[in-house]
Amino acid sequence: MLSAYRTESCVLKHPEEIRQAWLDLQDCADCSYFLSWSWIGTWLQQIAIALNPVVVRVWHEDQIVGLAVFVPRDIKRRLFFHASALFLNEYPFEHSNMVIEYNGLLAARGHEAAVYAEILGHLLQDYGRFDEFHFGAIAEGPDMDRLVQAAGKHAGLLIDDESTAWHVDLDALEPGIDAFLATLSKNRRAQLRRSIRLYEEQGPLGMDVARDPEQALAFLDGLKVLHTERRRSKGEEGAFANSRWEQFHRSLIADRFGAGEVQMIKVSTPEMTIGYLYNFIWRRHVYVLQTGFRTGHDKRDQPGYIVHALAIVHNRDQGMVAYDLMHGDAVYKKILCNCSQTLFWGVLQRRRLKFSIERLMVDVVRRYRQVGN
Repeated sequence: MLSAYRTESCVLKHPEEIRQAWLDLQDCADCSYFLSWSWIGTWLQQIAIALNPVVVRVWHEDQIVGLAVFVPRDIKRRLFFHASALFLNEYPFEHSNMVIEYNGLLAARGHEAAVYAEILGHLLQDYGRFDEFHFGAIAEGPDMDRLVQAAGKHAGLLIDDESTAWHVDLDALEPGIDAFLATLSKNRRAQLRRSIRLYEEQGPLGMDVARDPEQALAFLDGLKVLHTERRRSKGEEGAFANSRWEQFHRSLIADRFGAGEVQMIKVSTPEMTIGYLYNFIWRRHVYVLQTGFRTGHDKRDQPGYIVHALAIVHNRDQGMVAYDLMHGDAVYKKILCNCSQTLFWGVLQRRRLKFSIERLMVDVVRRYRQVGN
């Protein structure tokens, strides 16, 4: 029996070749901001188009129901092992890693399982020179289940890494800062109220939301200063040390602010700026992309907690449903958030002898270290 689906792929020469198809499909897909054309289009233009990306299209009858972009890379691991790989919607190397989260295949509602099966089957059959297919930052739940099921018996799916993503369920909150603080521990609540009082000794504590692209980019300039100062105080460079990352986000802000997808927040008193937030807004979901907080010498100051608390209350009042601090093990995320889920970095490997040897060597080294400890 012939399948109602067909899958084709080719090297993408220009983002415009798939722009309209992607926009049409995202309207009938459940996807994160990182799978929207706003992110993918900017990424293609700024990073991927020079790397000969492969676009895979899935049709159901005469309608496109699945899209994905893969970037090729030959990689070397553990001195001896080489692999030719394709990476889904990212190129996590050198200064080209824009750090995607909530990744996956873009699939029309009702066709998700078929799209995963079609694309993985197509890659394994038609891209024989590639040993591995990397699916980074896939959220636990339906997408991860579909990936596991589609891999089936044809290839091994390895979990290369995993990380917890944290968010606040804004629907669970009552209005007002006191209502949010009430969700925290008694000790943390007291600390934040004390910090608010200290800031208010300098004047009213205010929050400004950028009104236009120019102000948004000015806020980003301020965020860059505070972010870099804080990172350097910890012996780190920070995100803005990567000029391509900064260029990517300046372009995205300029292009997408007018669509209501970018939120830039500044929290301050009349005497000082306390911090900035750079957020995405997509389908009533707030994604906190980058932060910049004042570096203080008084341990009673808690600028990050205060800025996030005010932004949480603001976005709850604006009708948002989630305030997403995204993945990472920072303690403040666990303290502020009431929900979490795991992101997985999966690698679909062909069943080849070199990978069996590699896994055996890794297992031997791990056992040796355990015995040594």
